[in-house]
Amino acid sequence: MDSRERLLIDDLLMRKVDEVNYLVAVNAALYRPIVRFFHQRYEAGETGWLWPGEVAAFIRTQHPHYPAYTDEECEAHLKQLEAWGVLTSEHDVNQARTIEEFVRAARRYQISETARIIEEMLIRLARGDGARGSLDTTRLARLRDALLELGRVLAELDPARAPHDALRQVEGLWNAADDARRELREQALRYMREMEHDRMPTAADLVVFMQYKRMLRDYLDEFALGLKDFVERTRDLFEDWAAAGLDVRLALALARNERERKGDLRPEEEVRAVFEGQIRALRGFSARGGDAEILHAKTTARVRGLVEQIERVVTERRNALNRARDLRLLAQAFRRAGTDDEAHRLASVAFGWGAPRHMRAYGADAAAELDPDASVWHQPPWDVELRPRVRGNPNFRAVTPMEDRSIQKAELRARVLEQKRAETRFWDSVFRDGELVLDGLTLRSAGDRSRVVRLVRDCLRSPDRHVRLTDGSRVEILPPDDARAVAEVAAPDGFLYLRAFRLRRTEGAR
Repeated sequence: MDSRERLLIDDLLMRKVDEVNYLVAVNAALYRPIVRFFHQRYEAGETGWLWPGEVAAFIRTQHPHYPAYTDEECEAHLKQLEAWGVLTSEHDVNQARTIEEFVRAARRYQISETARIIEEMLIRLARGDGARGSLDTTRLARLRDALLELGRVLAELDPARAPHDALRQVEGLWNAADDARRELREQALRYMREMEHDRMPTAADLVVFMQYKRMLRDYLDEFALGLKDFVERTRDLFEDWAAAGLDVRLALALARNERERKGDLRPEEEVRAVFEGQIRALRGFSARGGDAEILHAKTTARVRGLVEQIERVVTERRNALNRARDLRLLAQAFRRAGTDDEAHRLASVAFGWGAPRHMRAYGADAAAELDPDASVWHQPPWDVELRPRVRGNPNFRAVTPMEDRSIQKAELRARVLEQKRAETRFWDSVFRDGELVLDGLTLRSAGDRSRVVRLVRDCLRSPDRHVRLTDGSRVEILPPDDARAVAEVAAPDGFLYLRAFRLRRTEGAR
């Protein structure tokens, strides 16, 4: 596997896509209308947020099989969709004044960006009216014009001192060239793929068939010739760019534009490396063995196939030939053959097959045992030593080892372990006496206060008022003796007032 293929198989590609689980789940008949409802609300330009009651009411009124759909069932389904990453949710905390009100606040949901893209794809597939592909040669002219104009601008550009208007111009020309290249490749491949499955006129109506084939051949010929001319011209253009260093200027200008005008905070080397890869992809389009040559080869092969098909149809019509009929008659003749010898003679006449008796060619350097004045087929058989066939890839050179990531994995495990240890040290310092009283608690930072508040929130959410910490210990929240008592939690940035809860920690399995 070469480096180009190895980059395609990464951790992200092997990850399970949970966002599409709702399409094949047991309750897909409910999940899909719910997600489509969220998508329609988003596309309508509204806020996109929906309450579980609104979704349940929509299902009850619109779904023919669930007229008694309850709000509780809807909320369970919405939580499952959120777990898959299809929906996102948030608390309506505008009216919450205490932690209890914050915890009990209702949740509203919105479709995620990934699910929105999936729904758009499903809608296009259902309609079946998407773009059918095209071999329009104007895209070639548009790409060539953008490259020529970009080269003219880069020849007079200093990437380090160019004003923002010049950088904006370079970005526009680059985007136009890259978009034209992507569109040209996608449209051409889609056209070739659809042409294999497209329904075309049959040979029953010879006039319509011939007109269709000739029109299609002219269309393919025009694209093939235009693509060949484009490859030759742009290949020389990119060679001139490399000789003059214009590709380096382009990467520097695009990287500076990305960081200064668009506010990209990544290091300049990283941004420049991204654009250098895009420039190599654009150069590879016209390179030998690139996408342009592949498209040209497919187009010319399709033209040859059309020419052969037209010639065969014309020959059959002109000479009253029918290949299907001839094959059926030949099959019947083989069936009536009485012996193997008769079948061999029929095959020799029909296909030009002989009955070979030798495994070597007869020539001037033949062995002395063979009579040079007689045909080799009329002489006794000659034993030929068979050699084992060498199998495998003839271009194989060496095995490319996979990248060793054991050090990165060990470092990641060490960071996670250290985070767990820091978490354990914090809770050990807070629960020194086994019980934590919130009233009068003083913490070292706002982050520590957030940890304590999250612990209180998780305890209140839990049905049994217990929460398990990462070290295995359990924490139980106890209400104050006086329901009106208020606790004051201090931190360097201020005070937090809440009910005077007490937290009790019990040791568990470490």
